[in-house]
Amino acid sequence: MELQAGYISIWKEQKTLIRVWNGIGAQRSLLEEIEKNLLEQLWKGYKVQSLYLNLDLEGPKSLFSYPVKKGEEIAGAISGMSKGPRNLSLEEEFVEAIGNQLGIALAKIEGFPAEKVITETQVEEKVKSARLNAILETAAALNHEINNPLTAVLGNAQLLLLQAQKLPPETVEKLKAIEESALRIREVTLRLMKIIEPVTVEYASGMRMIDIEKSKKKEDEKGKQ
Repeated sequence: MELQAGYISIWKEQKTLIRVWNGIGAQRSLLEEIEKNLLEQLWKGYKVQSLYLNLDLEGPKSLFSYPVKKGEEIAGAISGMSKGPRNLSLEEEFVEAIGNQLGIALAKIEGFPAEKVITETQVEEKVKSARLNAILETAAALNHEINNPLTAVLGNAQLLLLQAQKLPPETVEKLKAIEESALRIREVTLRLMKIIEPVTVEYASGMRMIDIEKSKKKEDEKGKQ
């Protein structure tokens, strides 16, 4: 995973004040387009945390765009393109790396007082929210796509186990293993849906994966009350 292009824009009253980018022309056009879609939705009043797009452009690419706000006013956007599928950790590193510098730049522009510019904490909260939304969307898709065939597998295994006395012992053991695995898969998808503060660990080749055990879930919050 690696960042291939970056794009930052500063806006005031829906007019561009500053544009800074790094990459080739085709990449810039794509980043301008995803930024345009993001800002148009925000200007229409939609509560959008971020936009991202996966596409195949000489290999898999992931585009992302985060809004920059001054209070409730849209002050600009931070966008980027990375190689491979979406990598939230890479997005977070990119946004955090330029967050402070962007704040300094905004403070120097007329109409953007230093005490009201975006802070590193606000950037972190925005990335954290986008990460959680992506996890919940993925979990919902998994829950929907997996549960239908999983219900059939689990149901048939349990029906056969009702006739365990008529089956060879090795067959019964295999059916129990199928039942246990199916229940485990169902539990994992349900626990993913309940995550409110994800924790990731290194997996392979620079990728990271969610640690379901360490991630904070809804029931953890209820237990503290």
